[in-house]
This record gives sequence, C-alpha cells and structure tokens, in this order.
Amino acid sequence: MTTDAQPRMLLDLSWTMRWAGPPVGILRVEQELARWAFAHVPTCTAVYFDPLTMRYRALDRATSDRFLAGDAVLDTIGLPDPARPGERKSDRVPAVLRPAMRWLLQSRHMLLHTLERRRLAAGDTAWAARIDRWQRAVMSRKYRGFMVKSDGSRRDFIPADGLRSEPVAFRPDDILIGAGSGWSYSNIGALRAQKQATPFRFALVCYDIIPIQFPQFYKPHDVAQFTRYFEQALPIADLVLVTSRCVEADVQAHCRARGLALGRTTVVPLGANVPVAAAAAAPPALPAGLEPGRFALFVSTIEPRKGHRVLYEAWLRLVAEGVPQAAGFKLVFVGRAGWMVDELVKALDTDPRLAGTLVRLQGIDDSTVRGLYATAAFCCYPSRYEGYGLPLVEAFQFGKAVLASTGGSLPEVAGEFSPCLDPEDVDAWSRALREWITDPAARAPYEERITTTFRHPTWDEAAALFFSRVRSLLPS
Repeated sequence: MTTDAQPRMLLDLSWTMRWAGPPVGILRVEQELARWAFAHVPTCTAVYFDPLTMRYRALDRATSDRFLAGDAVLDTIGLPDPARPGERKSDRVPAVLRPAMRWLLQSRHMLLHTLERRRLAAGDTAWAARIDRWQRAVMSRKYRGFMVKSDGSRRDFIPADGLRSEPVAFRPDDILIGAGSGWSYSNIGALRAQKQATPFRFALVCYDIIPIQFPQFYKPHDVAQFTRYFEQALPIADLVLVTSRCVEADVQAHCRARGLALGRTTVVPLGANVPVAAAAAAPPALPAGLEPGRFALFVSTIEPRKGHRVLYEAWLRLVAEGVPQAAGFKLVFVGRAGWMVDELVKALDTDPRLAGTLVRLQGIDDSTVRGLYATAAFCCYPSRYEGYGLPLVEAFQFGKAVLASTGGSLPEVAGEFSPCLDPEDVDAWSRALREWITDPAARAPYEERITTTFRHPTWDEAAALFFSRVRSLLPS
C-alpha cells in the first residue's frame, strides 16, 4: 500500500473484474497496463466502480492479482447497471422483495450464489470440495464459463459484498485512470460530481468514438449510453490518451462540432506481444480441414462494422469461379458472434454455395490462434473503421501480409506493409483475394518488407510510454 503523502495512480479494473475467459480488445489493454503498472509503479492501486454506492472502491494487491490472473470473477447478481441505475425493471421492485424475486426468476443463480458464499468461507478443504461438487452438478453452461477455468479448476465467483475493498477517499493529487469500457461499468454523472467535490485528475483512454460516428453499426441504447458517457467524460478529463492520430483528429473534430471543452490529448500506441518463435517452431495441430499455407485468416469478433460481409460476398464470387477449389484454399473467420449479425452468421454456417471453403471458429485458445497466424498464407482485415487495429499488427509479427481496409486508422497502422482497400468495394476485395491466392509472388514484396523492417512496441514498451504520459499530470 502507498503512504498518504504519495500521489496515487488509481487504475479502474471494473471490466476485468466482470470478465471470465481470455481477454479481448479493450479488456486486453486494461489488463496489460495493469500488469505493468503493478510491477513498476509502486503508487498504482486497482479500483473498481461500485454501483451500489456509486463510488470507487480500492482493492488490495492480492485481490486485484486474482482478478488479473483469471482466478476470480465478480458475481453481479443484485447489482444495478452502473451506467443506467434504476432503468431495469428489477430496479423498480421494492428492495425488501428483491431476494424473493431473484429466487423465483433466477433460482439456479441464487443457489450457486448461496453455495459459493459457503465455499469461499469454508475453513475445511474437504467441505469446500464437497460444495464444489454440488455446484458443478447444477451449473449450466453459462455459469460453468464463469466458475470453472479451461483446465477444469475452480474460479472464485465473488459476491460484491464479499470483496476485500475500501471506499476511495479522493485527494487532489490522485490520478484516476480509465482504460476500460467506462461507458458500461461506471457512472459518468457520479464521477463528474465526485471530481467537482474533490478535483482529482482524470486520465481517460479513448480508443475511438465509432458508435457516435457510425451509429448504424450498434443498437440504439448502446449508442445513447456511449454518447452520454463521452460527452460528459471528455470535458472533465485532464488528459485524453488516444491510440492513433486518426482517433485524436476524430475526437477533436467531435468536440469542436458539439461545443465541448477538451483538455490535453496525446497519442500512445498499443503494444503487442506474440511468441512468434514458439508458434513457428511447434505450432499446434490445425483445426480439421485446414492445411498450412492454404487458407486466409481474419481474426475479429463478428459485428456489423468489421467487414465480414464484404469478405463473404467476395468469397462467393471466387467460389463461383472455382478459384479456392482449384488451389485447395479456404477462408477462416476466428471470433465469436457479436450483435446484429444473426442473419450473417447463419449464412456463414449454412450457405451451401460455400461448399466447405469458409471455416468459422470461435472459443479456441490463444495457442491455436497463434498456430493459425503462423501457418496462414495471408490475413485479411476489411473493417469499415478502426481506432487502431491490433490484429493487423499481430499478423505482421508473424510475417504475414494483410489485405487491410482504408477504414479509420488502418492505413496509419499498416504504413508501407499492407495494401489498403475500400471496405465497401466487393470487386476490389474479389480481385485482391484472387491475385493473392493464385499468385503468391504478388504478396511477396509485402512479406519481405514485414520480415526485414517491421517493428512494433511490446506491451512493456507501450505501457512504459503510457504511464510516462500519465505522470505528466503529477505536480512537479
């Protein structure tokens, strides 16, 4: 713990505490920054937003380490939505009746919740093991994902009132760092009121404002929630950290157009660590039906913005021409299904025209993803708009050429290492895919350039730069 005389960095881990499984996207950034900070910044403390009290609470190091390691996840039963308190139907039920309502409507969760309290409090390992067996007998697949790790061992499913935490008494020299999805896991109105009462410093990471720029790709209530957060968060942030010059320009233009105050901004690239040597030396067995060097790879959650549809339509054209079949070539999508894509996902899984030439994978482990990167012929990234595009960097680290798009920051990240295509031009994607499948020499100059000159910050380097920028908020 730090002394009261030292300025503190308070890193919000509200999303990490609610997540079970491999980290993705913004969550990975939150966790990588936390790991580096806890090892190198003695004054850094993990905090989370408590929706019951609408205030931040601090975690001791042992507790925060358990969440970062994936050994614990927060059980949110009974907690209001921090960003929209009082808006759910259950919030209108009188408090005295809520436990009975939960037993009626969420009986499995309540049973697991009650047993977990007893398991965590059990002083006897044999008794704890017996409770664990009872729980496993009634777990559905949903709760198993939270409570059991991939190796079969248990993950603590901690009730909010069972956390070892204490309320944060902000001081003027504190720096609160929001590097996660604050629009979902905190309440910006409460944060703004607290900052007005005690003018601590607020360092806000803005990965993009795409839901504001392209609301058609998101559900209306998510757009409203995201917009409400950033239109209040940007004016009160003492430092806004963005991951690309493109996002910085977007944020500045938005604030000018909306008449919002905007403090200092700074660009800090994301990091990327890929154990290329290990993956290349002994890659795991590929999923059935895939051969090294005979597939193109696209790693991304399936959502409207990411461009899966343009690849699907371009691929259908190539299949109709017999191009993939002649080369024994396949297109591989890796990533879970997100929102507003049910029709597309059904087509990907059932369209008879694909004839087994398009493979969709989800829920695979990191080692398998690395093996796919290592053995792919090339990669694709057709997103309509990106604030950064880390899969592009990861492909480069495996020496893979990428057919990228012109969306957002992707040309900035791709530089000289990839061609960038219009994300809506199916003809252009069909031509490029055909050329790279039938003539590997067409992609060879990019592969050579990537192999000889590409260099990107590691997570240690990126985190060190990030916290050096945050330290600029400390009094000199």
